[in-house]
Amino acid sequence: MPSPTERSRSSTQSPSHPVTQSLVITIDGPAGVGKSTAAQRLARRLGIAYLDTGATYRALAYAALHPTPWRIRRRRICAAGAGPSGSARGWDHRERLNPVTDVQRLAALARRLPLRLRCAPAGSPRVSLGGLDITRQIRTEEISEAAAQLSQHPEVREAMVERQRALANRHGMVVEGRDTGSVVFPDAACKFFLDATPAIRARRRQRELKALYGTCPPLVQVREQLHFRDGLDRSRRIGPLITPPGAIVIDTSHLTASQVVGVMLRHINSRPRSTVHCLR
Repeated sequence: MPSPTERSRSSTQSPSHPVTQSLVITIDGPAGVGKSTAAQRLARRLGIAYLDTGATYRALAYAALHPTPWRIRRRRICAAGAGPSGSARGWDHRERLNPVTDVQRLAALARRLPLRLRCAPAGSPRVSLGGLDITRQIRTEEISEAAAQLSQHPEVREAMVERQRALANRHGMVVEGRDTGSVVFPDAACKFFLDATPAIRARRRQRELKALYGTCPPLVQVREQLHFRDGLDRSRRIGPLITPPGAIVIDTSHLTASQVVGVMLRHINSRPRSTVHCLR
């Protein structure tokens, strides 16, 4: 495969420099191109945090489809009806929300969602709502579809972008998603856009589902689901899936995760230190 073309106008510095603690590096692209694996490995190599913006939408979708089965009070989690009486704080809604029609309620839920993303020393980061680990639950096809639907609403995206920026405020971070370099962090130090052929993306997604659940849909079905999601992502009015201005495009079809990270590090290391973007 030919070397990726350098097209970025922004710049950053060597990962050994102390200023890496205030770096923001974005990685965008469709599903199945290896964003999560590359982003996590890059963050570890640079010694900075990692944020999966897609996980924030999945967490919101999970909350919308699963009315609160517990209450958060006095810093402990009590089974609904079995704990202290009184109104709950944080996430406490009793009705299943429709990811297509309940726009205002979804936006309100996004603003008060007790979301926590915890980076593990090894493996995937953990995602929790109100103390409940939902890392595995948010990777189902049901949640994927709901997340794609609710992310179409400008009101929801506005609320989620605020949450995502707050998570990265004053901290260096590798951020991955579909609009991180175009909307969430348009002035990021370095932007990457990953892509791959549809066939390879479908096989990767199928392997991911099998690793998570032991079974997976037929390859044709997985490819159809990816095609559907691509259509939603590329056509939405707010934050569509695009190649961000100034992004470095990498075709990962025939590259290992280590090779992708190597390409990214070469671009990052080639940046002059004086032009590093710092979060305000």
